[in-house]
Amino acid sequence: MRKKLPKHLSYDYQLKLDDVPAKHADRLPLKVVMPGIILGLLMALLGCFELTGGMYAPESWNYTLSEDTRAPLFNHTAVDAAFIFLGLCIGIGSVVSYIRYKKIFFNGKTFSVDLRGVFGENELFREFLRNYDGVRLRMEFFQFGILTKNKYIIELVHRDPEKTIPLYISTEGTGIYQIWYYYAKRLNMPTMIDTDEGVVEREAPELDKSLKEYLFAKGLVDVYEDAPTVPADIVCLKKADRTVIRAKRQFWDIFSLLGAFWLFFYLLVVAAAAFNYERVERMIGSPAQTVAVFSAAVLLAVIFFGLMFKKDKIVLKDGCLILVHKFLFLSGKEYADLNRIRDIQVVYNPATDSYYLAIVTDDNMLAFCRGAPTEALQWIRDFVIYTMTR
Repeated sequence: MRKKLPKHLSYDYQLKLDDVPAKHADRLPLKVVMPGIILGLLMALLGCFELTGGMYAPESWNYTLSEDTRAPLFNHTAVDAAFIFLGLCIGIGSVVSYIRYKKIFFNGKTFSVDLRGVFGENELFREFLRNYDGVRLRMEFFQFGILTKNKYIIELVHRDPEKTIPLYISTEGTGIYQIWYYYAKRLNMPTMIDTDEGVVEREAPELDKSLKEYLFAKGLVDVYEDAPTVPADIVCLKKADRTVIRAKRQFWDIFSLLGAFWLFFYLLVVAAAAFNYERVERMIGSPAQTVAVFSAAVLLAVIFFGLMFKKDKIVLKDGCLILVHKFLFLSGKEYADLNRIRDIQVVYNPATDSYYLAIVTDDNMLAFCRGAPTEALQWIRDFVIYTMTR
């Protein structure tokens, strides 16, 4: 069953509590909205221009229609209508996203929130700090063109999701634990993280301990005394100097399907251009430039394809966890000292109603194996903790 979590508007937001009273607006900035408005208008205008004749008018070409023996791959009217529709949707959606906002004010004891929607009057509510449960850290995934990006959210949790207060939102996860720690201590609230086994809380005095120190202090190390049995969905390769953990197959979610749709649409456009190669060459005006354009389009398609099917794996070596992202002939790595890992949990992803493994370090929050079965993610968590405590 899908859990209900609050929707925040910003991608770059921070409610600073060093000086109280404090206030900030949860809203998309104009510099983010304007490109969407401009792109939407350009797409709609281009569709209208082509629909009324435009570049397809016979007099706009330097050759007769009889010379062009190939029929177009797509119906021009349908393509022009699609451009107008998509352009209007992008433009209107961008305007709507700028109109909506939440203005948040904190006086040290009470939060006051002014909500503005697209229609109707503004809504205002006030809530005492003592009525909140804790400071939650979560990662939210969103579609950025063909790619998926991460949004790191720290929020003050209320039993009513509509009253949950955003404290920090960013697409950069650098130092996220220290920021989480700062808000929990400043508000004297426990930290919270939603997992497959419920909400995990840690009180503010325990936040300066690593996960290893916390387990030893609580006497929980015995739980991880034996190495767990490898599940069917996971491959665990033990070598002389390292252990490699990866999924046996690719796990797909709604964002993967959206990315696949845009990749398919892009390939259709490239195929249509290739089918009408002579016409494209006349438009560009130079055979060399036409070849360069098609080469760049094919290279971009290969890069998109590689990003769609990139493979992740965890390498445990010399007291260090290395998260490796590999696609095509390139790879990226993220590092975490096992002795400095603050938490590792199987965390809920509300966008796809699935789970992923979250590894919280002093410097970042790493996400691994999105969409995998919870049993597989639990095994990876337990095996990393088992390795950490040996």
